Amino acid sequence: MHLITLHNKIISDALRIHEVVEKVFPRKMPERYVEQSLYLAPFLARLNAVTVPLKVLNVLMNDATIVSHDVLLSAIWYPKSPTTITRRSSDIHLQWHVHPREHRCHITPTIWRRQRFYFWTFLQHELAHRHQSADRDEDTASLQFAPVTDNAAMRKQQAYLGDFDEVEAWAHDIALEMVIWFPTLNCREAYTEMRNFHRTRVTATYPIYAGVFSETPTHPAMQALHKKIRAWYRIMDQHRDTYKTLGLEPL
Repeated sequence: MHLITLHNKIISDALRIHEVVEKVFPRKMPERYVEQSLYLAPFLARLNAVTVPLKVLNVLMNDATIVSHDVLLSAIWYPKSPTTITRRSSDIHLQWHVHPREHRCHITPTIWRRQRFYFWTFLQHELAHRHQSADRDEDTASLQFAPVTDNAAMRKQQAYLGDFDEVEAWAHDIALEMVIWFPTLNCREAYTEMRNFHRTRVTATYPIYAGVFSETPTHPAMQALHKKIRAWYRIMDQHRDTYKTLGLEPL
């Protein structure tokens, strides 16, 4: 699939979802949450009421590694339908990780803005997978760049990130961060910022991906990633108003 076609499909779905999500998870943190904790179970129930009809399910995940009163998002796309009735039609799961003893989190306008950014980033990443798969015959696999390390754990990571669909989706995420976080910089300048990006509470995508191939920075997956980042950036740069509609802001 041409990248511009994939972009248009992702954005079309994202805007449809945004129309209903904005009522529950708006750009500006609602006043009722000021100096309050956000109880995630009822919040996610309200979110699912509008997202499940669009095949997106928000899931509360007990995770002992999460600091009390904090929340961390992740996401997964299911190529085949899960077995439970509730999840049968939801191929995209947005997972909200919290400590098992604390199903609530502290919330401030900064935290709200950060969680919204990751909500939309992870959602678009999985929407990319949804459409990559839909455009391919069932018996056709994605291109795979072979791992080159002898370390078992790192080899598994390289196999995962060496899948061309993942290269394309991760490049999308990196380009999105460049466009949103550094709106006054050009592509080259924003890319330089991303390569060296480090903040305590904000995780950038490029260092995570590049770290897996740190011993082989010229690996074919890395070369493909760099090309896709530039291509995604050129497309997104022409559609900045769309990302403003989604309410994405620098973190």
